[in-house]
Amino acid sequence: MSNELFSSVRNERMYEKIVVQLRQLIADGKLKPGDRLPGERVLSQTLGCSRTSLREACRVLEAEGLIISKPGGGRFVQHVELNTDSLFSLDPIDMLEKSAVLYFLEAREAIEPKIAELASQRATSEDIKKMEAVLLKMEEQLKHPDENVEIDSSFHLAIAEATQNFVFVSMMKANLSMSRQVRKQTLSSEERYLLSLEEHRAILKAVKNRDGKEAIKATCLHLQNIKENVLKNYPT
Repeated sequence: MSNELFSSVRNERMYEKIVVQLRQLIADGKLKPGDRLPGERVLSQTLGCSRTSLREACRVLEAEGLIISKPGGGRFVQHVELNTDSLFSLDPIDMLEKSAVLYFLEAREAIEPKIAELASQRATSEDIKKMEAVLLKMEEQLKHPDENVEIDSSFHLAIAEATQNFVFVSMMKANLSMSRQVRKQTLSSEERYLLSLEEHRAILKAVKNRDGKEAIKATCLHLQNIKENVLKNYPT
């Protein structure tokens, strides 16, 4: 594989730029399923980034199912159906207009209450343990705002996985990926983060109690509070 595919990236959020570049190469078909990425040393030099930034980018891409790491074998592109019109072609780094943010929330309001309801019906004991572990980590990471978004994403993804429906999982991954910068903005204050934590606890309680109606109610309240926060504080 030619290293000419990759271009140097320069940004304070280096790993996010790497994620965007590799996503686009996959979407354009320049990186094909089964292709092995260059070794860590070579690729980090080509991109002009540190190995730490490259590893973080690869973790994001692995979570999205775009690449896979094989012990002792390197990193490979997975079989995915992407094109330039796909959801992943949207750049999650750019600061979105408030109107676009509200569209994201509108989509979440249509989908996530149903996800929570199904999770309350289908969650296994392992699903519950996973959600509890994420909430515990949220409590521990209160003073690390840069990590709050990733932990918040993990909770919402865990709920989607508890539906046992891969379509909901894929939809959740796409939404979380596109709205990463939005959530970084809305979770930036300690007050909002603490409120979000309480809202997550309420959702989990409803799921554990197998109470679908309460799961819907708790999720709707969570999304409504996010919307109010955006309307009040998000840059115009």
